[in-house]
Amino acid sequence: MIPQIPTNDTSNITMTEQEIELCLSELVGNEKVENSNQENVDLRKPQWSNKFQGIIAVLGYSVGLGNLWRFPYICQKNGGGAFLIPYVISTAVLAIPLFILEVSLGQFSAKGPIKIWAICPLMTGLGFCILAVSSIIVPYYSVMFAWALYYIYNSFSAVLPWTTCGNPWNTPLCMVVGDNGVNSSIDIKPTQENVTTPHTTVSIGHAKFNKTQKASNVFGHTSTEEFWQNKALGVSTGIDDLGAMQPHLVICWFITYVVVFLCIMKGIKSLGKVVYVTALVPYVLLFVFLVRSCTMPGAVDGILFFLTPDFTRLQHPQVWLEALVQVFFSVGPAWGTLIVMASHNSFNSNVIRDSIIVTVIGELTSVFAGFVVFATVGFLAHSLQQPVADVVTSGPGIGFIVYPEAVALLPLPQLWSVFFFTTVLMMVVDSMLGHVETAIGCLEDLLPRRFHIKHLQTIMAAVFLGAVILSGLVFTTHGGVYVFQLVDWYFAAVACYVIAVLECVAVGWCYGVKRFSADVQMMIGKRLPVIYRVACFIVVPALLTTALVLTLASYKPPRYGEYDYPMSAVVLGWFLALVSVVPIPVTMVIQILKMEGSLAQRIKASVMPSRAWLRLRRQHGLEDEQESISVKDNFLFMIGR
Repeated sequence: MIPQIPTNDTSNITMTEQEIELCLSELVGNEKVENSNQENVDLRKPQWSNKFQGIIAVLGYSVGLGNLWRFPYICQKNGGGAFLIPYVISTAVLAIPLFILEVSLGQFSAKGPIKIWAICPLMTGLGFCILAVSSIIVPYYSVMFAWALYYIYNSFSAVLPWTTCGNPWNTPLCMVVGDNGVNSSIDIKPTQENVTTPHTTVSIGHAKFNKTQKASNVFGHTSTEEFWQNKALGVSTGIDDLGAMQPHLVICWFITYVVVFLCIMKGIKSLGKVVYVTALVPYVLLFVFLVRSCTMPGAVDGILFFLTPDFTRLQHPQVWLEALVQVFFSVGPAWGTLIVMASHNSFNSNVIRDSIIVTVIGELTSVFAGFVVFATVGFLAHSLQQPVADVVTSGPGIGFIVYPEAVALLPLPQLWSVFFFTTVLMMVVDSMLGHVETAIGCLEDLLPRRFHIKHLQTIMAAVFLGAVILSGLVFTTHGGVYVFQLVDWYFAAVACYVIAVLECVAVGWCYGVKRFSADVQMMIGKRLPVIYRVACFIVVPALLTTALVLTLASYKPPRYGEYDYPMSAVVLGWFLALVSVVPIPVTMVIQILKMEGSLAQRIKASVMPSRAWLRLRRQHGLEDEQESISVKDNFLFMIGR
């Protein structure tokens, strides 16, 4: 007979699957688990080596090509210096509150973009939406990296190839920009030509181009424009004529993913070292560009053109909408990356201070980039003997047409070309790394605990990037730029607004401002001020909902130059815009069906924090508040009553 060991009565003690999982996760590596609640949390994810590393990682992600390519153009178009007024207001009212919200969620929970919605299970679909958006945006950034890489390769030529006509890719109307303006190279004999009036049809390799003899803008037939369109892109006649993959872009495409994999393969251990270079060097190079540009004739005219205020523009609602949208996309909330980056922070990092620092630096970078861009554009306009207004442009045009044209006029143009495209590479790769890390974080959240092996980060990076490489090869075809423009036009048209609005609703109105404020207080020692609560959970959702409605109301079909997309491409574009938000209603239905009781009871249960989230709060010494908070009490606390 086996002797019975006296024990306390445990008949009422049970362990849920989540509790067993938590216990196992705390025994990682057979290390001794301290009684400290803080150490239990720290074991879940590795942390940045220091606070500065975490800040510059987020700064590198937030400061991207939108700051360099889009803001200067938007600012000048909407009133110059006067545009800074709605821009600063939008930063304070929209960007900073959203930034603090996402960083606080990530830092407190140390969870990925899917598991973090244990805070409000009904919104679990937001995590899948973030995964879908990341999967679309990574190849979008990758193709810009590949283009810049190709330009760097060509920058080592004895003569920059975009500075001459007479090449196989040039048309009969090719013009070369010289020190005395634009000189037409009428003696150039292209390989094939069939000149008609008033159009010129030129067959170059794969594609045929229909060009009017009167250029649509000052760059219409410069050697720089033709190198970009006919050589780098090898552009076809339309999206329905994709053609074959181009070897030079395929090579750059694969090099891009090798670089990204090496940077991300060990998670924040490798990423944390890379960001010291990729986040800081662009500032040095932009400053060098600014100093050099300011010494050239016409630079002051360009800067004055950028800053001269037109206060009458502030009367137009469109200007305020442009400021709001620019701030929203330049800071980078709603993509899930801020949550992932912050999940590696120390639990007691000052989320409010750090968020304000990064946001302000990011927005000031946009203004600084404006000086760099317009000093260069002013110099180029002076050289072309054209008004600044006819030279300035936005998007890839400024990166692959305007700047190459400008550096070609400088002494040692190869050196300045390498400097500029290196800056582009670093700005792109920072954003790419953030989105890749976000996608990997989502995939890790989906994997059962037993698959979380030692080299999981490396394996997941290889699998995800391998899938993206294959799916994104369409960008390397002759019609790839049309696909790029279509993705640029649609992919963030709906999803990012929806994610941001639902984040505010989930945290502020479902989880409750009182709970969220207490969570922040546990991290930094003080609760969120009333002005923040009102801005984040009332003003921001209202503004973003209005922006979404106005954006959809002012919708225009996509165009690439003079090319109008066919209806089939428009349908594909809307599919891209909407497919990423489909998981949200689907998972809402699933979560409601998983609950018990009447429909009202199920909905109520699905908006309350899960047991896993409540355990997390208890680990941090917070009271377990299982009861739901009424809308009235939540609102009164929000406004400080």
